[in-house]
Amino acid sequence: MGKTVPAFADELFKQLSKIPLLTPAEERRLWEDYKEKDSLEARQELIYRYQPLVCKIVTILKPSEQVYLDLFQEGVVGLVEAVERFEPERGFKFSTYARFRIRGRALTYLQKHVKHPQNMSESDQLTLLLQNIPDTEADPDEHAEDSFLLDRIYECVDALPEKEKNAFVAVVLKEEEPKMVAKRMKISRSYLSRLLKKSWKRIRDMLEDLRDDLY
Repeated sequence: MGKTVPAFADELFKQLSKIPLLTPAEERRLWEDYKEKDSLEARQELIYRYQPLVCKIVTILKPSEQVYLDLFQEGVVGLVEAVERFEPERGFKFSTYARFRIRGRALTYLQKHVKHPQNMSESDQLTLLLQNIPDTEADPDEHAEDSFLLDRIYECVDALPEKEKNAFVAVVLKEEEPKMVAKRMKISRSYLSRLLKKSWKRIRDMLEDLRDDLY
């Protein structure tokens, strides 16, 4: 992958940055309209408003100019999948779920079409693993929601040791500032980092075991 992001990517990011963020009330209304009233307008609005997240995730990956637009398109597909399969009643943040789907699509594309980087982070390895776990409970005829994937993620999180679980939920799932999490847990930032690294490894190992069982 390239070291720098192409100039047109900066322009795309600037254009998408003009899309206003949803307020909690606006987002709640859109989810209600889409999931409860089957509003296609609400579905399209959710996809439109979250496109800046796709651009941000793709830009962080620093792809070459040759694959950037393809990667962005893959990310949008991941976003559409996330919107269609998300279950608001679970009480989790959509942005957290969407990140897994978007980044998973992008990383899978890179694996298939670009020489695979050797220094993938724990989070990237986990994301790829999640992306490739088959949804054994889904009914393709009814396009059932991706509850199997979400259930497995949170089962793994629940199985973590208490401190690792608290750190993972706060920083990864709730997207809280690590500095504030460390202060609340009365631990150093370096110790928090070690807890997160351990939690990523445990979850990855648990999901690898699950994948082996499924295959």
